[in-house]
This record gives sequence, C-alpha cells and structure tokens, in this order.
Amino acid sequence: MTPNSEKPTGSHLPNAQQRQQRSRHRRWLDRGWHALITLAGVSVIATLLAIFVYLLLEVLPLFKPVSAQLQPHVASTPPPALMLPGIADDDFAMAAAKAGFAADFQLIDGLKRVIILAKRDGEACVLLRAALSQGCQQRLSLTDRTVQLTAATWLAGQQSLITGDSSGQLKQWYLIADAAGQLRLSWVKPFSQQAAAIVAIAAERGRRGFAVLDANGGLSVFYSALSSAIWQAQYATFSLAQKGVTELRFTPNNDGLWLLSAQQADGFLAINNRHPEISWRTLWQKVWYESWQQPEYVWQSGGGYELYQGKYSLVPLTIGTLKAAFYALLVAVPLAVLAAIFSVCFLQEPVRSRLSSMIELMALFPTVIIGFLAAIWLAPALEQHLLSLLLYLLLVPAAVWALAYYWHYLPRRWQHLNSSGATLILMSAILLIGAWVALGLGSWFESLLFEDSLRFWLDQQGVDYQQRNALVIGLAMGFAVLPVIYTVSYDALAQIPQQLTAGAYALGANQWQIVRRIMLPVAMPGFLAAVMLGLSRAIGETMIILMATGNNPITNFNLFEGLRSLTATLTIELPEAAVDSSHYRVLFLVAILLFVFTFAANTLADLVRQRLRRNLQRLE
Repeated sequence: MTPNSEKPTGSHLPNAQQRQQRSRHRRWLDRGWHALITLAGVSVIATLLAIFVYLLLEVLPLFKPVSAQLQPHVASTPPPALMLPGIADDDFAMAAAKAGFAADFQLIDGLKRVIILAKRDGEACVLLRAALSQGCQQRLSLTDRTVQLTAATWLAGQQSLITGDSSGQLKQWYLIADAAGQLRLSWVKPFSQQAAAIVAIAAERGRRGFAVLDANGGLSVFYSALSSAIWQAQYATFSLAQKGVTELRFTPNNDGLWLLSAQQADGFLAINNRHPEISWRTLWQKVWYESWQQPEYVWQSGGGYELYQGKYSLVPLTIGTLKAAFYALLVAVPLAVLAAIFSVCFLQEPVRSRLSSMIELMALFPTVIIGFLAAIWLAPALEQHLLSLLLYLLLVPAAVWALAYYWHYLPRRWQHLNSSGATLILMSAILLIGAWVALGLGSWFESLLFEDSLRFWLDQQGVDYQQRNALVIGLAMGFAVLPVIYTVSYDALAQIPQQLTAGAYALGANQWQIVRRIMLPVAMPGFLAAVMLGLSRAIGETMIILMATGNNPITNFNLFEGLRSLTATLTIELPEAAVDSSHYRVLFLVAILLFVFTFAANTLADLVRQRLRRNLQRLE
C-alpha cells in the first residue's frame, strides 16, 4: 500500500487530509480563544483605567488655580452692597456712650450678641449687647502700636473678622468662648503682608473668601483657611494716587469683583474661583475653623444653616478606614492563620476538607446581615459584658495551655483519643466552658471592683466609651475577613511539596518541629499575601462599618470610640451632594483614595503570591 493511498476499509483513523483539516481547525480555535481571552484581559485593564481617569477628571477642577481678568469698561452697574446684620446708628452711639469709647469702626456679629467698636489707632472695645450697662467686656488692640487700623469687615457667617492696617498687615480674629463661656475676640493668624496700606476689604457672599486692595493698586484674593493669597496682581491705575478706588464689592455668585470709587464703578475683575475651600493644606493639615478652640482635622460637609463653612479634611476618614481595617485584621489574622495551620498540619481527612469548606462558606454570608447583627445584638451585648469578653480572651488560652501541660497526667485511654473529631469536640468544649466561666466571673468582678459596670467606670476615668465602637467593628468585620485569609493561608500550606515533610520525618523530626522549622518559613509569603488580601477586603467594606459604628469622623485609634471610613462617607453623602460642588468633587477624591488603597493592597498580595509560587516550583 502506497503512502498516498486511501485508509484501509473498516479503519476509524482519519486520513491525511482529515488530519490537516482538524489541525487547521484547532489552530483557528486556539487563535480565537487566545484573542477572546486577550480581549477580555485588555477590557478589564481598560475599564479600570477608564474608571480612574473619570475619577481624576472629576477631581482636577478642585486644584485648578484661580484666574482673573480685568475689564476696565463695564456697561452694567454693580450690585448693592452686602447687607450684614446690624443695628441702628443710634444703638451704636448708645453703646459707644455706655462704654465711653469714640469709635471709627462699628461691627456686630451675626446673632447680634456682640458689638465691636474700634478706633483708628487699633484700640477696640467688645461689648455684650444684652449687658451694655456693664461697658467693655474686653479691651484689646487690633493693630501694632505704630500703625493705624484702615479696614475691618466680617466674613460670611459673621464669626470671623478680618482687619487691615496702614502697614499692609492682614489679621483674622474669631469670636471664641473662654472657659467661663464668655465670648472673646481672639487673634487667630496673620495673612501674607501686602506692599502698602490696606484700603478696602470685601468679603465673598456665602463663602469664607475675601479680596483686598492696597494703596498701590495691589489686588489679592484670599481664603480664610489659607495664610497666603490664592491670587494676586498689581494694577497701578487703581491706586489711591490715581483713580482713588476705596471700595470692593463681589457679585452675588462670587464670579466677579467690582472696584468702586464714590459708589461709581471704575473696573470689574472677572474671577474664576470655583473651589477656594479645597487645597492640599485643608485636606491633609490641621485648620483652625470658626468657633473652634484650636486647629483640628475636621470632616463636616454640611451644616444647619446656609452660610455653613464646609470642612473637608480627609485625615479623619483615612484614619477611620485604617482603624477599622487594623482591628479587623487584629481579630482575623491570628484566628485564620492558626486555623489554617491546624487544618493542614494536624487534622486528617475527611474532617480537614469539611472544616475548610465550612470556613470558606462563611465568605458567602451577607455583610449587611453581619452589620445588622453587630449593631442590634453585638454592640449592646459587649457594652453589658465587656469585662467578660476580656476575661474570656485570657481564660481560653490559659485553659488550652494548662490542658497541654497536664495532658500526660491524664489516663492513657484519654491520651489516645487524639483523632481529628475528638480534638475538635474537645476544643469546642473548652470554648463553651470558657464562655460560661467568663460570664460568671465578669459579673462578679464588675460588682466587686467597678461598681457593677465597667462601662460607667471607664467614663469616670475619662475614657469615652461609645456603644458602637471599633471593638464591635473588629469582631464583626474580622468575621467577614477571616475566610479570605484562611483560604489563602490554607492553599499556601497545602502547596508545600510532600518530599520536604517526608524527608524531615525520615530524619526523626516530629510534627511540631516540621511545622515550625519547614512549613511556616516556606509558607510565610503566602501568609503575607493572605494578610494583604484581608486588608484590601477590610478597606473596601461598607455595610458593616455603616451599620455598626456611630460614623463619627474622629482622629484616634481608641478601641472604645467609633469611626467613619471612606466607604461609609461615599455611601452616606454622595446621593445628597450637589453636582459640581466642592463637596461633590471631594467625594470623588475620596473614591480615588479608596481605589489607590485597595489597588496597592491587591497588587502587593499578588506579587507576594507569585514569589511564593516561584519558590515552591524551585523546591519541587
């Protein structure tokens, strides 16, 4: 039979032509699947990049520099002057007469509680309107001794006073209550000094910004949270020596500034300043806000009145996110890693596979249910049995250690009950008995040492205990994170080549020596990858934190206080934020920060897992 002849009759083998067709079909099929998989991978990467670029484009306007353009000839007329809350001139005169004070500047706060009278030489008198007969409640100097006061105005909200003097110095003053509850005018900070005497100061409408004009025509725009000008320029034509501009006036939308002399418009400055309250300093540094006693990290995006000053520090949200993740990992990592070691190294089949499957099924438990149980049941239970929990954490390890120490004193038939099932039953019994003993001892110790309540005793010692606190979050979110860490740790231990352990057994090593000297060092990169994946899972958690904390944006790691995370802030505030507002765009910055955190944690975990895989391949 020649090579090119037909296949024998009755043979089921394909001939050469059929083999070529099938080979071409497989090649095209392989190319198609390769292209499809490549397209899917590229689509995922492109989607992530598109999401990041979209978030970035929404955030970039926050940091756009202020721009302004002078328009000397304007046909329209300026708006009326901003009417600040005040009282009649006769009332000011009566207040000055009661205080025996001849004032060149007369101001009253927004609630009409405090009257401020000031002279050209800078001397000021603060009076309480409800107690004018008592005279000046506070005397102070608003300027240095050698200069004169030339301008003073309230910012929006009438809680912050800006003064300017003949040396070009700008100062900010707050009305702050002292230890006795008495309102005092307190100097807060200076602003960057101008080149000549301050001629006029104009406050923005509804925001804490203001514009300043000096005698040489220097025009600057400030925001009260920043010491330096956010925009400035020199216009000699508007100096006192030429046109004599003596008044500035913002438009209702703060997108323009009128320069006036004798109530007549001499020029108009078109300003593009959409988000003056946002800067790297206000986001990441302490800021001294109105009515606060000192600079603080503050997140308060809304208030109860129209002129509320938004506070957008990201430090409380970042600390809250890391605080929740830290306490969750503090609970989950030891339990998950030790459970994985116990499962792989000490349990036998089929108990091992059943236990690991049960722990992995915990990942399917809805986090909204975990958050609900943590808020409704766990938080009140911990508040009532806090001391019992602390005793439980001491009693259980002590009981296990004591049992291991005295194990060889037990009867021999008990010592041989070392099967996997018997071990699990014994450990479960220790946990249940420890819980029962801890509850009894906790109640007894509380009545004996802490006047029946550890929680109230902590309050008396100055420790703020909130019912929904970081301890609740650590336990609840640790339960949610534990399956992820356990699964990766289990896989890292299970992938260790058997020849390593078999060789150690052949050399006479026992089970614990093999675990400690061989398995743990080899699997350590896998444990690190598990922790990083757990960190990523904890950072991205939303519902548990949203439901089981007070959502208070505070900046400490106190175990007994609440927190607010980045994810909870997005969930709560994004539906209510006005589109294109500073608040709205800052929330996109929060999303970018969350994206960076989770991406960095996942990337590091993947790099560590790849390193572990390469090490194991070299060992095989």
